[in-house]
Amino acid sequence: MRAAWNQFVAQSKNGTFLFDRDYMDYHADRFADFSLMVFRRGRLYALLPANADGETLVSHGGLTYGGLVMGSRVTAADSLVMFGAINDYLRAAGFRRVVYRPVPWIYQRQPAEEDLYALFRVCNARHTAREISSCIVQTSKLPWYRIRLSGAKQAAAAGISIAESDDYAAFWQMLADNLRVKYGLRPVHTQEELELLHGRFPAQIRLWMAYDAQRVPVGGSVVYLTPQVAHSQYIASTPDGKRLHALDLLFDELINRALTDVPFFDFGKSTEEHGEELNEQLIYQKEGFGARGICYDTYEWTL
Repeated sequence: MRAAWNQFVAQSKNGTFLFDRDYMDYHADRFADFSLMVFRRGRLYALLPANADGETLVSHGGLTYGGLVMGSRVTAADSLVMFGAINDYLRAAGFRRVVYRPVPWIYQRQPAEEDLYALFRVCNARHTAREISSCIVQTSKLPWYRIRLSGAKQAAAAGISIAESDDYAAFWQMLADNLRVKYGLRPVHTQEELELLHGRFPAQIRLWMAYDAQRVPVGGSVVYLTPQVAHSQYIASTPDGKRLHALDLLFDELINRALTDVPFFDFGKSTEEHGEELNEQLIYQKEGFGARGICYDTYEWTL
C-alpha cells in the first residue's frame, strides 16, 4: 500500500517528506518497520510511522520526529478512539511499551496536536525527553548579534560567495572532518545515502555552499525543505571557512534571500543525551542569527 501511504502523507495536515516511503525505506535494513495505517469506515484516516525494537514500538527510531500523521478531518474525539485502538492492536501484537516523538508544531500546515491530548487522556504517557532547537520566524525576525553581522561583512569583504550546489561529496568530506576532529563521530548519513536521498527528493533536499575567492568550498549546509520549515539538517565548514566567517554569510543568504518564502527556518538541535546536556556554544551561535527555542519532545507509555 505504498502509493496510498505516500498520497496520504502528501495530503495530510502534519506530514512531511520524511514520512514518504521513499525516504523512510532508505535505511530499512536497520529498522524493523512496524508502521500502522488507521482506517475509518473503510477509508485511510491516519498513519503511524514506526519500527519495532524488541517489545517496544518506536515512532520512529530512524527519523528526526515521528508521531501520528493525520488528515484535516481528524477531531480530538477521533484521536481518543484511534489511540485506544492502536494500543489494543499493539498489545495483541506483543508490544509492552511505546516511544513516541510527535511532529513539532512548526511543521504542521494546520493545527495538529490532537495526538498530544490523546497521549494524556488515553495513554497516560510520560514526558521523557525534551531537546531544544533554534528557529527563526520569517515574518518577525529578530536582529542579529553584532558578532554575526560583523562576520558576514568580513566574509563578503574576503571574497566569499554563496551558491547552491550538487557537490555532496565535497560537503560530506567537510562534514566528516568536522565531526571527527570535534567529537570523534561520523555523520548520521553516509555520502552515498545523502546523494541517494537528494536524487529521490531534489526539491526537498538541497545544498548551499560557501566558496573562497579561488572557488574552493569552505562551508555549507544541507537544507531539508518542507512547506512550513527550512531545516538545516547539516552544517559544516573548513578551518579556512571558520577563519573567514563563511557560515555567517551563508546563513545571511539562506535566511534573508534564498528561503524567505518558507515560514520557519530551523537550525536544528543543540542538545545531547536526550536534552540533558545543552551545547551552549552551539546554541549561542544559532541565537546570534535571531533564532529562538523550539522543543522536540519524546513521550513514553506502557501497554
